[in-house]
Amino acid sequence: MPKNHKQQYQKDAAAYQDFTSSAVDFSGCDVRNGLVTATRSVRDIDTNSRRSFVYNIPLASPSLAAPPMELPTKIKARIPSPSGSQLAVLVEESVPSDIEGKGQDTKRHVMEIWTNNGHHLAKRIVLPSSIHGPVCTDFAWFGGISWNPDETALVYSAEVNKPKTSSYFATSKGEDEKDDDDTIVGGQYTLGVGKKEDWGEKYGTTALLALFCLNVSTGKIGVIENVPACTNTASQTTDGNHVLGQPIFSPCGKAVVYTGWDAGGGGEMPRRLGAIYCYHRPCQIYSSPVSQLLKRLETDNTEGDKDDKIADDDFVCITPNDRLSRSPRFSSPSDGVAKLAYLSHTKGFDTHNGCMALHTSDWCMTKGSVMDGTKKVVVDVVTLPGERGDEGKISGLGFPGLFLNQLSDRCFSPDGKFILTSTQWGSVLRVVSISVDDGSVTPIKFDMRDGDNREEAEPSQQFLCFTEDGGAIVTQSECNYPTMLGSLPSTFLENIEGGISSQVLAELPPAATSSFSSLSSSGSCFKAGSGYSYKIMNILPEQGDVKVDVSSILLLPDDAGDEKLPLIVVPHGGPHSATPTTFVPSYGYLCQHGRYAVLHVNFRGSTGFGQAALESLAGSAGTQDVLDVVAATRAAIDTGLIDPGRVGICGGSHGGFLAAHLSGQHPDLFKVASMRNPCINIASMVTATDIPDWCYVETLGLGKYEWDNFRAPSKEENDKMWDNSPIAHLQNVKAPTLVALGMKDRRVPPSQGLEYFHSLRAKNLPTKLLVYEDCDHAIDRVVSEADFWINTKQWFDKHL
Repeated sequence: MPKNHKQQYQKDAAAYQDFTSSAVDFSGCDVRNGLVTATRSVRDIDTNSRRSFVYNIPLASPSLAAPPMELPTKIKARIPSPSGSQLAVLVEESVPSDIEGKGQDTKRHVMEIWTNNGHHLAKRIVLPSSIHGPVCTDFAWFGGISWNPDETALVYSAEVNKPKTSSYFATSKGEDEKDDDDTIVGGQYTLGVGKKEDWGEKYGTTALLALFCLNVSTGKIGVIENVPACTNTASQTTDGNHVLGQPIFSPCGKAVVYTGWDAGGGGEMPRRLGAIYCYHRPCQIYSSPVSQLLKRLETDNTEGDKDDKIADDDFVCITPNDRLSRSPRFSSPSDGVAKLAYLSHTKGFDTHNGCMALHTSDWCMTKGSVMDGTKKVVVDVVTLPGERGDEGKISGLGFPGLFLNQLSDRCFSPDGKFILTSTQWGSVLRVVSISVDDGSVTPIKFDMRDGDNREEAEPSQQFLCFTEDGGAIVTQSECNYPTMLGSLPSTFLENIEGGISSQVLAELPPAATSSFSSLSSSGSCFKAGSGYSYKIMNILPEQGDVKVDVSSILLLPDDAGDEKLPLIVVPHGGPHSATPTTFVPSYGYLCQHGRYAVLHVNFRGSTGFGQAALESLAGSAGTQDVLDVVAATRAAIDTGLIDPGRVGICGGSHGGFLAAHLSGQHPDLFKVASMRNPCINIASMVTATDIPDWCYVETLGLGKYEWDNFRAPSKEENDKMWDNSPIAHLQNVKAPTLVALGMKDRRVPPSQGLEYFHSLRAKNLPTKLLVYEDCDHAIDRVVSEADFWINTKQWFDKHL
């Protein structure tokens, strides 16, 4: 290797480390006794893992005087009690074989109960594997752990154990073994018996989840049995039924409210489809009384386990008429009534994401149930931005509706009059206040970087939780500025129409991600707020029935002068997601260190622009989104800052689908391509992916997927899928192309990228294939992620 090449590679690696070390990714935050506890996730390239650090910041006098504490990887969750006096810590630990008396080490979950404001470890409760499987700690979707109001019990979601199986040839029993009538002979390889039907990409170990209550004093655990069509013991099968998650106790402590997803028991899931990034899987909110169960768990003896035990009343479906309902949250009670809020979409939608409505119902503290006739649509689904006409504009865009996956755990203001949440609003994330009374939506206006030259700034901001005095903990990030942690005063809801003063709680310093080099050794060392700038560009598309702005974010390196910059265009994946104005180290790396302009395109079909624009992409993938990206690219060129002869394209998943399409449909505009796990041939993908519904909906249109049936496409449907695929334009491709594949990808099978790579190589085009054996769709393992982005930078350096 030439010496100058090696030096350049070292500079690239050092610069990448600078940017990733500067990233501030919060994975949790809570406030107890005036102390803000925030957990930061940090990449560790040396060990190909992520480390977690806990920062404790006094709210009254913010400082980082105390160093952060690293959380061991065995700690899976930390759940403070409502009063803050107790802390539940879920630990996954490995038990040596000589302790368990087994031939190999085993893993188990333990719930630790810390009292005295979290300073005293009072109890360790082993969660027996005979009762349930692993506790679900996917708190972004299925999982949930919640305290009851009097802080004596926890409710959580955990995997249902598989049925007992044995080989046909397992005829001999050990001395201590007894015949078990529940054992299914020869069932160990049968789907739904010894093999679980899971939920696809990243959910390979999740099949059925049930709900369990744990008394923190006695350590007794009980399954909630009065739930919708769920075989909690799964003695015969894990087929059908419902997946139960997101559990919370009602404020009266008499019931558990939760979300139940159709897993075959509701008639719309003949095959379990991929769950991650798919926010349209049928689900409803239920309530199950648990008073009798909690009483049985209060006693140490087994008397409550007799067959004549008093059963709790049956469950109630709170949202029987809504196809999609999730994320239940309660207000504090007042005059014997609390508010139950949740996200909902009555009709549901076929696309993988969409605009959600906010609904509420009144909860009777005495009866422990929802009060009949109190359901209210607080904020309805928005078809076109600004159609409500009362929320103002952000970046020229009227309120587009609520685009979020979950409400924050504590989203109600202390007086119960407002709900605070974060939502995608065009190309930014914003905190909004929602009046529970009249449904008015008001963006909360603050800027933690308040100062000169902020008129054009478009930061993304998020709400985390309320403080004990009614203030709020928030974050703020920009394309060139890592996430800051801040607070809003207790009076901020009194003046939401005007600007609100905010306080910076912490600007966390870089955390080295590698031993490769020190953070100061790179000549392109990143400094927050400098090195490159960004701006939002909006254009009105000429084609299509729904005329909503196509919004883009243009990143520009500083000190370009009169130089015409090469441009890397980055359409996002999904396709029903969006790129906001947040700090992403890989794009800062390409822009500042690589000296590339970077254009993020939120084409029609993105979240944050109303439901009509999002659904307009269905049936026209590979056409409308392609034209939107081309129009945004030409608008960037028209600024006079871009060299039109040096434009490249980069994307993953649907972004890779678009990268391949644009290389084939517009070969004279896009000269170089880099793509991760691209969808290339929908016709060959449809029966191999965990999301066959995407293949039908995005190519054939809304209503074309049969939710109650699973079948292969017809010949005519296959032809249309092929026509909408990048492979149909292969003969036009001229761009040198880098293809990266995660070989464990269940969303877009690796065969898609291999088909494209071999086809391009057969055309004698410069082509390079990166194979990541241990990665799935996202290629987000720390070392693989780093390798891909450095390879991408060098690929564009060479060919653009």
